[in-house]
Amino acid sequence: MSTRGEPDTVPRLARPFVALLIGALLASAIFAWEPWPLTSFRLFSHVRSDSQTSWRATLVDAAGAEAPYALGSSARGFRNFGFRMAEFAATGQGRRAELCRAWIDAAPDVARRRAVEVRLYRRSWLLSEREHDRAAPGGEERVYDCTRAGARVAG
Repeated sequence: MSTRGEPDTVPRLARPFVALLIGALLASAIFAWEPWPLTSFRLFSHVRSDSQTSWRATLVDAAGAEAPYALGSSARGFRNFGFRMAEFAATGQGRRAELCRAWIDAAPDVARRRAVEVRLYRRSWLLSEREHDRAAPGGEERVYDCTRAGARVAG
């Protein structure tokens, strides 16, 4: 002990622990890896503009009835549906057809319905347009229709 009451040495595991903690923080930031309690700080590192968009999917059964399709809550790994839709919009017909088949095949697991088509809607709204303390709902347009044969632009 020193004269000030502080230990003369650092505990043996303190330096490796700090090195591991800093390494984990850096890895989570670099690879957008977010195991609790680590974060890549995406909430604060992305620019938010007034114009916002998101995607919504619906199922269409053989009778033509349309129902909501919560792809983001699927146990088959369709999380991050918004990122998948960015890929969908930018990719070729082969990859679009592959995604369409996967979404249609997963329908009974997610919505307990047999689907023949998945319709994809783009929602748009402005954060500055308010209804009380929330953003106004904005608008929605049907952009793609997915079948087992592939995707086509809705018309």
